Amino acid sequence: MGHIEDALRLAVKRILSNHDYEQSFAFYRLWIDIKQTYHQIPSDPTLDDIWNYRATGLINPTTGDIIQWSAHLVPRLASDVESDHLLGPQNAGLQGRLCARSLREFFINNLAMVQHKQYGRGPDPTGEFYTDTNLVAHWINFGQVEEATIRDHVLQSLISHPKMYDHQADALIILFQLAGATFAAYADPSVVDRCFELIKDHYTHGSPKGGLVQVCIPPR
Repeated sequence: MGHIEDALRLAVKRILSNHDYEQSFAFYRLWIDIKQTYHQIPSDPTLDDIWNYRATGLINPTTGDIIQWSAHLVPRLASDVESDHLLGPQNAGLQGRLCARSLREFFINNLAMVQHKQYGRGPDPTGEFYTDTNLVAHWINFGQVEEATIRDHVLQSLISHPKMYDHQADALIILFQLAGATFAAYADPSVVDRCFELIKDHYTHGSPKGGLVQVCIPPR
């Protein structure tokens, strides 16, 4: 959770220097809530096997290929393992544990990429972030993500910085394309509207993702 702790320390510094106080305090409050909610998920063999091979679909953000075609197979496999008469007894709750790990890595790697772009330090987990964003969308569709998480954390974590980065705009497109109806049903409409204002402003008409922006608006 080091990236979250770094972001929290920076937020406190900004608050105490009276730099965008209200925005910095809101950022601090959001990420404290995320840190307390998504703790370390214990490992087990089947979870580790699925996790280590979850990134099997081609993702290339520079060409607009940000939807991972195979991501839906992860929750499907976890569901089949849980319901199998032989494998199920040893893997009770596998879907929930994988979902929690996807969410945890989604939040942490978002911050890791921001810090990498701001300061040029630390790893650049681009591939992992895009994979886990696709997985979060599918976990939402499979009903594994709690309503409070959909309402209060997922979208807000991507728009909580003063500047929107490419990976965050891409993540919004992925989430709305794959799980837009659920966000329309459970997320605050003002948050959804703000997300679309930001991604429309972020991409130019010549962007390879410009077409994706036009088709990912969730129904009202």
